[in-house]
Amino acid sequence: MAKQDRIDISLAKTPPGVAATAPTLIVDTYFHIIYDPAEPSGNIPTNKLAKQLKALNDAYAPAKIAFNLKNVTRNANKNWTTFETATDDPLEMQMKAKLRKGDYKTLNIYFRPWLDRQGDLGFCDFPKTLTSSVMIQDGCSVLSDTVPGGSTGPFNEGKTAVHEVGHWFGLLHTFTGGCSDKDGDMIDDTPAEAEPAFGCPVGRDSCKKKPGKDPIHNFMDYGDDACLTEFTPGQAVRMRNMWTRFRQQKLPSSTLDRRSK
Repeated sequence: MAKQDRIDISLAKTPPGVAATAPTLIVDTYFHIIYDPAEPSGNIPTNKLAKQLKALNDAYAPAKIAFNLKNVTRNANKNWTTFETATDDPLEMQMKAKLRKGDYKTLNIYFRPWLDRQGDLGFCDFPKTLTSSVMIQDGCSVLSDTVPGGSTGPFNEGKTAVHEVGHWFGLLHTFTGGCSDKDGDMIDDTPAEAEPAFGCPVGRDSCKKKPGKDPIHNFMDYGDDACLTEFTPGQAVRMRNMWTRFRQQKLPSSTLDRRSK
């Protein structure tokens, strides 16, 4: 799930197809592990993080996007495990101001053992017009036990991070707008879907007057991890367009200097 109140997306619908000659987009990435020092099991082991990175790279490879893990930070801080990510708690800004690395095209994922009372698995910030506060806030929060081998089955194959990073690139849910002709996910090659899919309801067609079955295998739906296997060519184009329009923005160096103090 992404934080919808942080959205700033105005690109038109994107056509399918990334040129075969397009270079692979390399995204520098940082994993930040947040855990309660009284519960060291929340300190995700390196082998599971390696599998999470592989899940990301495997999912985005058809879109010619790859993730270069620059570093992993491990942070024993009980306060950072208890705030509700969905409410923009001041502790979120404190944590990110301390931990965030890189510029606006650098992906920061914060793996936390608890996100909110609703039991959500993840949140992420959409790309938007850049300010210093937007820079600090930017990133994805992912429930720790959704990494491959985690305990949150059937959501423990690393697909939560894949889904949230899709929002980081500017993708909406496949069910955005339901069956509406006017609203939707701004992608032409994802069939309309009335509501999110749970489990893996193969053959479901919730918008019978629209072409195509529901895109239940799409990473931007809500199915079980084992069911989620693809992005469409149109989504690949949109991700690259949003990268060019938003993620390549830069803040003046003086602003960044002030933020880092």
